[in-house]
Amino acid sequence: MSEGDAAGPPPPREGIDFENLPWNLNEPDAHSYVHLKTASTWSEAHYDPSTETGSLLTDPSCLVKYSSTPLELYPSATSLNYGTTIWEGLKCYRQSDGVARVFRPDMNYARFRRGAAAMCLPPPSYALFMRSIQRALVANGDLVPPVGDGMKLYVRPMLLGSGQQLGLYPSPQFSLLFYVSPTGNYFKGATAGLKLHLETLRCRAARGGTGNVKCSGNYAVTLRPLMDAKAQGFGDNLYLELDSYKSGQLDDAVLQELSAANFFLVLRTGEIATPSLARGTILPGVTRDSVLALARSFVPELQQLIVASTNNPDAVVTVSERDVTAGEIKRAAEAFVTGTAAEVVPVGSVATGRGEEAFEAVLPHGADAAGGPITAKLLSMLREVMAG
Repeated sequence: MSEGDAAGPPPPREGIDFENLPWNLNEPDAHSYVHLKTASTWSEAHYDPSTETGSLLTDPSCLVKYSSTPLELYPSATSLNYGTTIWEGLKCYRQSDGVARVFRPDMNYARFRRGAAAMCLPPPSYALFMRSIQRALVANGDLVPPVGDGMKLYVRPMLLGSGQQLGLYPSPQFSLLFYVSPTGNYFKGATAGLKLHLETLRCRAARGGTGNVKCSGNYAVTLRPLMDAKAQGFGDNLYLELDSYKSGQLDDAVLQELSAANFFLVLRTGEIATPSLARGTILPGVTRDSVLALARSFVPELQQLIVASTNNPDAVVTVSERDVTAGEIKRAAEAFVTGTAAEVVPVGSVATGRGEEAFEAVLPHGADAAGGPITAKLLSMLREVMAG
């Protein structure tokens, strides 16, 4: 794969078992990453698309080996002290025509730009963002996995305050980074639908906060609850709009999302529903948006499967984004989660844990690792689009 043309990447690197890679940082010794710095804004000195020049392409220090070139950050860096870090997650697939393509990077750029504004970070231009992704991919072309379901080269752009600042102010210096890792599926190896914990004691995000921003703090706050859920045998947490939960009325509480994935229900009426973004507490996932677009575009195809899913001959497929309550899980035929890492993964059950108000919902198709008919079809359609 060369820069500036549509040539495909080199063959996958020998000696890597791409089909069985975990969701993690894999092969760090094998790849290089992009690193740009600025003390103000990003300019044509970093990348000028009209002349195809700039430090991104000409400065050797902007493309460095991952394993031998760690970031140099002072203890007072604002990203370390005040959490001024945003990032994205993109998927690059080797497609059947031999070309490697990134899935919907324009959506990631739009979210990255919104996140930069929220964290007082200077957003890169669209051209700089896209060219940096291409630079990272070309440098790591042999890490793009072979054609196959779920295998991808994960690309993570990051923007962080890398300057020294003791007071609570925006950083005097910023770093823009793009690194990669070949990966499998986040929930790979599941033999049945996910066993989710309905978290009723702790909050992931609240109105007026940064729940809809892909910043590091949104994930840090989920770590302790996630470890606690796993200790009780759950795979992940499903969070509530905690201010909507009243003791004894858990069924009426409004759902949010998982630690790092959006949540969907297929109700017995035929409605495919996911929590709305209107409250500003849920991350606008690219995979979420893609699944919604597919579901709305292929209603006739899904209608052929809805009776098998719901066991209701009168079910009619509709697609909605709205407030979804915990009690609706008990009336659902299927549930699934979506995300860059997860793609589309079925849910088997949702329940509360120790010390919480009792709640349990077992999904009718939850024992099947492939999920119900609607879940399986949406995953198949999504992968078909990704595979080109």
